[in-house]
Amino acid sequence: MDTIDISILLDEYLEDASTHLEAVEAGLLELERRAGETPDRSITTLLLGNLHTLKGNSGMLGLTPVQQYVHKLESVLKAVSERSTPLPASFYETFYGAINVLRETLRRLAADPREQLDFTDEIMALDYALAGDEAESTSAPLPLPKKDDFAYITQKSTTLRVNFEKLDELLNLVGELVIHRTSLLALEKRVKDTVQDRQLLEAFAESSQLIGKSAGDLREAIMKARMLPVKVVFQRFTRLVRDLSLQHGKEIKLEFEGEGTELDKTVIDEIGEPLLHLIRNAIDHGIEKPAARRKLKKPAVGTIRLSARHESSHIIISVQDDGGGIDGDKVRKQALHKGLIDSEQASSMDDYEAMQLLFLPGFSTSKEVTETSGRGIGLDVVKNTVNSFNGLIDIDSRLGEGTIFTIKLPLTLAIINALMVEVAGETFAIPLSGVLESIKVATGDIHQVADGEIIQLRERLLPIIHLDRFFGLARTKGNDEEYVVVVGSGEKRGGMVVDRLIGQQEVVIKGMDDYLGDVPGISGATVLGDGRVALILDIASLVQKTRRGGTHG
Repeated sequence: MDTIDISILLDEYLEDASTHLEAVEAGLLELERRAGETPDRSITTLLLGNLHTLKGNSGMLGLTPVQQYVHKLESVLKAVSERSTPLPASFYETFYGAINVLRETLRRLAADPREQLDFTDEIMALDYALAGDEAESTSAPLPLPKKDDFAYITQKSTTLRVNFEKLDELLNLVGELVIHRTSLLALEKRVKDTVQDRQLLEAFAESSQLIGKSAGDLREAIMKARMLPVKVVFQRFTRLVRDLSLQHGKEIKLEFEGEGTELDKTVIDEIGEPLLHLIRNAIDHGIEKPAARRKLKKPAVGTIRLSARHESSHIIISVQDDGGGIDGDKVRKQALHKGLIDSEQASSMDDYEAMQLLFLPGFSTSKEVTETSGRGIGLDVVKNTVNSFNGLIDIDSRLGEGTIFTIKLPLTLAIINALMVEVAGETFAIPLSGVLESIKVATGDIHQVADGEIIQLRERLLPIIHLDRFFGLARTKGNDEEYVVVVGSGEKRGGMVVDRLIGQQEVVIKGMDDYLGDVPGISGATVLGDGRVALILDIASLVQKTRRGGTHG
């Protein structure tokens, strides 16, 4: 099993540990200020909480000596907090000394993360203090603080803790700036048509460009402040893979690739659950037991590879295993048995299309289905989560060789590139991440079928949806030709009929108010340069509806 590389987390740990030590010191000073009273339970509870967190963080980074030393401090504090008599002066001196020891340790770790730590003498001193605190007069004289013990006061920090909500507010303000910049561009066009002063026009255009550049640079800087390496999420699965491997009697190693790839914290926070489902499924149902793997002439140790890479304004995350793969025939039979498809669909469906059935709600909700499909509960949850980010998920599996799940996500959930379209006088934004192409078709080439409308696009039939009908908008007149925006969600393709293509634009996503509930076909809204509101289309849900008729209830 891979060992955890703590270097990426060490700076954060050191900063966090310093904060906990300051909190412990402040609590001790308050307790000492009330010397002569019974120890205040609320203060000792606070101290124990900070020590406990520090102990847990130290253990997570493999700093076992620190973990054990802090555990001993916890024991001493618990013991003395139970007493109903005032704490002796020796207790405070012992604890202040322990804080100095820990601060010195943090300083040494910052200088050399491979520093060998040993707290044997310090733990013995604490044992002595715990045993002898009743007889203060017999305690050994305590050493005076060294000059170095106060070095932390002048220590400079390279990081600043900022509540993430403040960064959200800043990004929101940048979003407003993007909107005003769009408004300025529209104004620039009007000025060009009405003002004859060439110098004024050039000055106006130059100022507009500079504002645009500054807005772009500011957005970039704030985005960088919100970015974290995807390794922060990847590392969490090391322990999970170890535990589940033992539980299932399997030997599995977890490999990382591109773990330094950075991603917005909002996406980092949400991506953990889908990856958890995919990794758990790979262990439960993908990778075979060692004996079975040897029979298949595979290495006894199975491999799960988590990888990440940037692609344009997206991040591609994949979960790959070298297990048994997915049997398309078994998936088709099970889907047919559950009534999810009919026999005609089953016979015309290739293996790739069959695998997409695994994402349907209810497909993998029983043990029987899990064994049949080779995948477990939760793939519909994965799909829904990814769709909620305007992302895509795809499967590639080869029987006997393994499976790759690929997730494509926008780098940020706040500002996206969109194709702006007009439908019955209203402006809509289609996330560019899901737009495949735009075409013009003759109205006569649109054919009505039982469950909707279709057009022939090269070798394939493409289901389409009229956005004006879907949203109940009154169209002024019919056209001989229609604009169709071809979009994709995962494996599915669909076309959206629109009146006019306006062009690409950077838009700021604004969430819909909760009282509106779930609005079909809409994932959010954006404010245009002229102050009007444009709705952002939910590609995933609209593609689902392209084969179910053209209106919604």
